Amino acid sequence: MRGAHWRSFPWVLLSCLCFCLIWPVVMGVPLFSYGSSTGDFQLFIGTEDFTSQLFKLQIGFPLGSSLRDSLYFTDNGQIIFPESDYQKFSYPNPPLGGFTGRETVAMVAPFWDDADFSSHRGTIFYQEYETLYDEYNPLVQQVETWIKKFTNTWSYKAKWTLKITWVNAPAYPAQRTFGTNTYQAILSTDGSRSYALFLYQSNGMQWDSTQRWGNQVLMGFSSGDGYFENSPLMSRPAWEKYRPDRFLNSKLGLRGLQVYRLHREESPNYRLKCLWWLKSQPQWPSWNWNQISCPCSWQQGRWDLRFQHVNIGWWGFHHRQLCSFSSWRGGVCCSYGPWGEFREGLRVWSPWEIDKELETQNWCCRWNDKPFFCFLYQQRRPRVSCARYRPLRPAWTFGDPHITTLDGANYTFNGLGDFLLVQARDRNSSFLLQGRTAQTGSARATNFIAFAAQYNSSSLDPITVQWLLESNDTIHVLYNNQNVTFETNHEDTEGPEIFNTTGVLLTRSGSQVSASFDGTVAISVMALSNILHASSSLPEEYQNHTQGLLGVWNDNPEDDFRMPNGSTIPRNSSEETLFHYGMTWKISGSGLLGQRVDHLPSNFTPVFYDQLMGNSSLDKLLTSGCNGDRQCIYDALATGNAGTGLHTKMLFTSYQQMNTSINQYPPFIDGCQEIEAYRGQTTRIQCTSNSQNVTFTLRNHNPEVKVFENGTLLWTPKLLEPFTLEILARNAKANLSSILQPKTVVCFCRAKSQCLYNQTSRVGNSSMEVAGCKCEGDTFGQYCERSRDPCDEQCFPGVQCHPGMGCGACPPSMTGDGRHCAAVEASPVCWNHSCPVNYCYNHGHCYISQTLGCKPTCTCPPAFTDARCFVAGNSFTPSIYRELPLRIIQLLLTEEENASIADVNASVAYRLGTLDVRAFLRNSRVEQSSSPAPASGNSIRHWVVISEFRYRPRGPVIHFLNEQLREAVVEAFLLPVPRRRWKRSQEPRNDVVFRPISREDVRDVMALNLSMLGDYFRCNGYKDYRLVYSPQSGVTCVSPCTAGYCHHGGQCQHLPNGPRCSCVPFSIYTPWGKRCEHLSVKLDAFFGIFFGALGALLLLGMVVFVVLRFRCSSRTRSSYQLDLVENLPQ
Repeated sequence: MRGAHWRSFPWVLLSCLCFCLIWPVVMGVPLFSYGSSTGDFQLFIGTEDFTSQLFKLQIGFPLGSSLRDSLYFTDNGQIIFPESDYQKFSYPNPPLGGFTGRETVAMVAPFWDDADFSSHRGTIFYQEYETLYDEYNPLVQQVETWIKKFTNTWSYKAKWTLKITWVNAPAYPAQRTFGTNTYQAILSTDGSRSYALFLYQSNGMQWDSTQRWGNQVLMGFSSGDGYFENSPLMSRPAWEKYRPDRFLNSKLGLRGLQVYRLHREESPNYRLKCLWWLKSQPQWPSWNWNQISCPCSWQQGRWDLRFQHVNIGWWGFHHRQLCSFSSWRGGVCCSYGPWGEFREGLRVWSPWEIDKELETQNWCCRWNDKPFFCFLYQQRRPRVSCARYRPLRPAWTFGDPHITTLDGANYTFNGLGDFLLVQARDRNSSFLLQGRTAQTGSARATNFIAFAAQYNSSSLDPITVQWLLESNDTIHVLYNNQNVTFETNHEDTEGPEIFNTTGVLLTRSGSQVSASFDGTVAISVMALSNILHASSSLPEEYQNHTQGLLGVWNDNPEDDFRMPNGSTIPRNSSEETLFHYGMTWKISGSGLLGQRVDHLPSNFTPVFYDQLMGNSSLDKLLTSGCNGDRQCIYDALATGNAGTGLHTKMLFTSYQQMNTSINQYPPFIDGCQEIEAYRGQTTRIQCTSNSQNVTFTLRNHNPEVKVFENGTLLWTPKLLEPFTLEILARNAKANLSSILQPKTVVCFCRAKSQCLYNQTSRVGNSSMEVAGCKCEGDTFGQYCERSRDPCDEQCFPGVQCHPGMGCGACPPSMTGDGRHCAAVEASPVCWNHSCPVNYCYNHGHCYISQTLGCKPTCTCPPAFTDARCFVAGNSFTPSIYRELPLRIIQLLLTEEENASIADVNASVAYRLGTLDVRAFLRNSRVEQSSSPAPASGNSIRHWVVISEFRYRPRGPVIHFLNEQLREAVVEAFLLPVPRRRWKRSQEPRNDVVFRPISREDVRDVMALNLSMLGDYFRCNGYKDYRLVYSPQSGVTCVSPCTAGYCHHGGQCQHLPNGPRCSCVPFSIYTPWGKRCEHLSVKLDAFFGIFFGALGALLLLGMVVFVVLRFRCSSRTRSSYQLDLVENLPQ
């Protein structure tokens, strides 16, 4: 019993103590990991106001109702989304009333107030995370988790994230010690939604609110288009505003955390969708895209049986579409306007991919305001034009059979039996067409009663279609020996009935049945006068690979009558000779049409034209309607039926008209594919055509554009409004039209020299593009329309700004320049004070400070940490003690403009001089690597250019030149440069258009690695400074004091002879040694602990003795009372 009580006592006591000590505490939110060790870049500029680089977002950043393209941050706790790349201000003074939604500057403000880094205290770390394709990153994943938790957005997946950490940021003026702030901002977007997290380090927000007179910190955001939110702290007293690390957000349950939704409403991000699609595609199409073209007019396409009329309703309102598909080369859909003019084509692999492909095109082009995405799309899906379109070559069999060969030779053949009409082959497919004839009534003539076609390809099973003549001019169709049932075409309810299956499309319109085999070969069969008439259309791949009754297709009709044994008869041979030629192509045995069930005479000989004309007993009235047409006369006399002859004439005329129409092209428009204009100035362009009798008109009316009938175009842009320029060229005689939508770029920059025609944005939902502007001097704004003025940034509250002059004086009892103001410190007049001689060491500058009581004050070089420039420790940029070698590359370029060496040199220098990191020095050699182009016209010319770049220790120059230069050069030559109308002058042109290059076209000639570069840099000054390299900051001289030189909390000072440690005792230990690396126990502390422990043990023993004594006394009294009870009388 005693043992049990003794063992439980200490645990009960410990539990009581723990219960008394524990108290519910809401912890502050920790910052995300930051600093150089996490890969962050550091931004430190020892001035009052500075800004970061410009961050360019491919996918944009949703803010309010807009998609912002770029942003930067400042030392004053803001993240700003500028209207243009040249509009970068630090804006030190927030508005006193907070955000109202009327702000013109879009901004996210985690802690907007006037900071001052001029004392070289504090720094800023930042890192950008791009996870467009769901790359794993632990920090991004943690950000996603927080956003999902605090915003109830459970499907959020970040595609771009920016982390910025302001570390120990001092308030203005930095010379006064008012404490520093450490806080963090996280921006994150998935392309459609965006969020901001503000994190404030617990006890890290130390600015003194009593010293911030007139500066009321602002937290929150404003989108610049009316959407805004202020921090809940904005309605609190000043001392609470300046302590956001202590603010407990009741919704989030954490101190020091604020979360904002920055998008007004969720919208699809078509840039991101386009990038995802581009990522999934090969660099170039894998299928035979270059073999697919569209007919150049609706009229031409309707005769081409490879193309089917479809209705893609949302692909252009009031437009008509034709589509063709092939198993081995893909498909194409073509859109035509109301005049039959070709507008655009779309490549698709199969019919069910049309909607998907159109959607992709819309993501990258129509619904995307950045033409560059459309350029990338067209690399994967090159434009479908009609320039390579070639109609099928037709051949016909009609009447009592009259045949027109593939080369256009005409003859009559009245053979009886099954015959090979054509056999063709290429490397991808083969085609076979056979026909069966029967005697035409009692006449000594024949006509076709059946046809059979078979198509074979490497990607399809054999396909066989049969056309069989039945009564009443009807046709029975078999597909692979199965009856065909036609259905209404839902895409074109007023069009022909269709039967569509893999590899073949059959259409029926009345007594005509057509077949398109795999988008390659087309056969059309018509029943008329109880005769089958057929037209065959073959692609150009079969040229020089045909044989049969339809001749040898080689554009030479003289050798069309070639027999199976290879011998040829002349074209002008007699009908009897031609008859015997045709009989050589009779099929012996069973062909595609099978065995005949009727019996054929073995000695059938037809009547020939000369015999008919020599027979005076025939009724010559039968041929009165033939108007001398030989084929009509023959059929009418041979059958004794004038109608048969007229049908033959009609069919032959129809075939000729079809052949004429399918080979007739609309006018081609040239000379105005690209038009560049400048605001207020008239641009004159001359459009031309390869056809005669062409008139030019403007499809859509625009008062700023005028097109004359002769093709002269005048454009005087005055207003920047969406407009799609379309030029229509019409040949009234042929009733054919074509349309051109030129690339139209207008520049509204302040000066014409500022126009960047190769950096454009789309104007609304139109084809017009507006050029970017390269602002020069003090100009800024979207079009460089504004000149920089001191009043562009707010003055200190209560201070008036005078345009062109700047801010007025600070309010009474304050000092500063009017933009930055601080309370005046009490100080005597310092007129009679001066700096002692050599007061500041190491080239420091001495001045008398009124704020420090007229004491001498030093402005020190960046290495020094103390007031008199003696104790070093800060990092600084090393000096270059001998000339650095150059970074040299060789470029292999190609152009087609007959540019001069000076033009190529200037154009290459312009592109390399505008890279993100400006390190280009010069082109040391420019020479042509092939023979000069002939004077008669343009030709391809190849150039070799040696370009030199200069290394610098500061900033990302070394990393860029060694790791990113080749990719940056490839990208610089990838962007399309619009062709300009150039007037040759004394200055070389800098806009030569080069073909895009690859990484293999950029070759290294000389590059220095870090170990080689280190030999050129020196840390002049104090001993033991060492060179440290980081990709963003470059090479820096770093003191050991910043890398934990002193152990056990020792204080490090970097003196002239090197770092020195001041050891500081702590607890019971005393550090010692050169670097405080050793520890000793203090003797007095040791004895104090020893005797204290003895006293505690004695006290504990006394407590235990009293407890035990008490328990023994209680047990004795209980036993005595029990004895009394036992001795009582019974």
